Amino acid sequence: MGVVYHANYIVYFELGRTEFMRAHDVHYASMERDGMRLAVVEVGVRYLRGARYDEDLAIETRLTEASGVRVRFEYRVIRPGAAPEELLAEGFTVLGCVNAEGRPTRIQQPYRDRILELVGI
Repeated sequence: MGVVYHANYIVYFELGRTEFMRAHDVHYASMERDGMRLAVVEVGVRYLRGARYDEDLAIETRLTEASGVRVRFEYRVIRPGAAPEELLAEGFTVLGCVNAEGRPTRIQQPYRDRILELVGI
């Protein structure tokens, strides 16, 4: 069909989330070393237009909610350089913090303060 497979958008969300966290000095690897994991507990995608294979895309990512245990990210997948900007898909993920055994746990310091700060950006 020449268009990007629908499930790949969830992978794009993960890339956007990872880069967002890294750009704001919150690193998943550090969280894991400190015994925390952020597990996806909910995901939603709204597809508007198809991206083509080998096409440049941009993933806009925002951290929109945070509590002691959960965070919510929202995403926009766009075709950069188009005028006007072309929105291809939008969606969200909700992640819950779990310990190494997979049990829910609170987001520990200093990550908690930084994540709460980022919600306000």
